[in-house]
Amino acid sequence: MRRREHMFDKVVTPSDVGKLNRLVVPKHFAERHFLPQLLPAAGLAAARLAGAVLRFEDSRGGGRAWAFRFSYWSSSQSYVMTKGWSAFVRDRRLAAGDTVSFCRAGARLFIDCRRRRGIPPPAAPKPFVPFMGLVATAQRTTSDEARRQFVRLFGVDLEVAGADEPPVLLDLQLALMR
Repeated sequence: MRRREHMFDKVVTPSDVGKLNRLVVPKHFAERHFLPQLLPAAGLAAARLAGAVLRFEDSRGGGRAWAFRFSYWSSSQSYVMTKGWSAFVRDRRLAAGDTVSFCRAGARLFIDCRRRRGIPPPAAPKPFVPFMGLVATAQRTTSDEARRQFVRLFGVDLEVAGADEPPVLLDLQLALMR
């Protein structure tokens, strides 16, 4: 059996472990470690067009294998792991700031992760309950302050302006890209 060679570490960002369901792989690591394995005889341009599947063995053993779709997104000029990544995030309960490590032993790829120091693993996520309307008003401890009201819009609490404050109008425009 060949000795494992450490390829690189990636400290995951909030978007790597969030609802985007993708891990951005730093370009120099992707081109140095993954592209030669996927297309040893082809150039980089051919690899960028194909969404290949990379298979990783779990470094913790147990025979667990992970498969991630590896693609090049020309719009952002970045390499990403998509399909299969969210299952890994859920299984390992990854959070922003954790580190994912990539290793190899010959043609075999390995993946592992470690928690950010001093941070316990996150609790299981609470179910999302969509709600739009007034959220319970917050009341300060000082009696002379007015009660504040909030409106939840797209999961964000917005404070409602008081009677003495001028209203703020927002013009939101959505553009459809074809």
